[in-house]
Amino acid sequence: MADNEEIGLVKINYNVFLNCLRSHNSNVISENIVNKANELVNTYNCFVSNYDARSLWEKKKIIASNKIKTTTRHHIINIDFSDSSKCKKEFISYLNKLTDVNKSVIYDKIKYYISQIDDNIINSLFDVLINFIKNSNNIIYIEVLFLFNDAYIESHITNYYSSYLENKEWLPQEIIIPHNEIFDDEFYDVYCNYIKLKKNCLSILRALCIILKKINKISIIENIINEIIKDLKKFLAETKNNYKHIIELLLEEYTIILDYIPKQTYINYITNIDLSNLDASTKFKISNITEKYI
Repeated sequence: MADNEEIGLVKINYNVFLNCLRSHNSNVISENIVNKANELVNTYNCFVSNYDARSLWEKKKIIASNKIKTTTRHHIINIDFSDSSKCKKEFISYLNKLTDVNKSVIYDKIKYYISQIDDNIINSLFDVLINFIKNSNNIIYIEVLFLFNDAYIESHITNYYSSYLENKEWLPQEIIIPHNEIFDDEFYDVYCNYIKLKKNCLSILRALCIILKKINKISIIENIINEIIKDLKKFLAETKNNYKHIIELLLEEYTIILDYIPKQTYINYITNIDLSNLDASTKFKISNITEKYI
């Protein structure tokens, strides 16, 4: 009884209720009860005498099923598909809505949307997508790339990795400054920029590895790691660990690539690095690599 009181319920034994009902004079019903009964009937369908709960439930299931089906239909906003700014805005809205839960539905919409866009605007959508990939490690954005047609992917990924190699995008020029000028308290803005650029570098390299492996361009990944090895040799040769932050970024990028092409040649290079003049954190990053592959 205590539990019932706590939740505001009063339970009446069935037999008690039945005895009261049988002894009650059915011809004498108070006006309050009649009014309440009418209110319930008028307000709630389940109190109607011909109420069919099963029928109503079946109707609700049909309505719900129809709603699910309509979510897969293409509802494209009526815009000018030759207007670059409007197309980009619509494309961004799809990307912003992407989650692991709804991705199949959103991918379907994006694929249809792309098919309607003028060819000369597709490039701007590609640039938007690259920025999303840079700012996130989530593979759901990488998979959007493969909603474009195969010829487009081949062409523009080729252009992109060529630019990536030419401009050494794994190592932005803005961060090639002495370590103390990034991590000193008085250079807080520089540090924030470094963290942002580092995140972008790691995200886009990981994406490139996934994409290049999928389109059978492993040789390009090897070109990238060979360039990273050149930079590692250069900055490891610097004295006093002036560029420790760059060395550690390059090691993180090296680790990403080894996950896709764990060639013995690349593993041997890391194991043969002289650790004697390196800081503890740098040694730790190197040991993490060597322990994984040896």
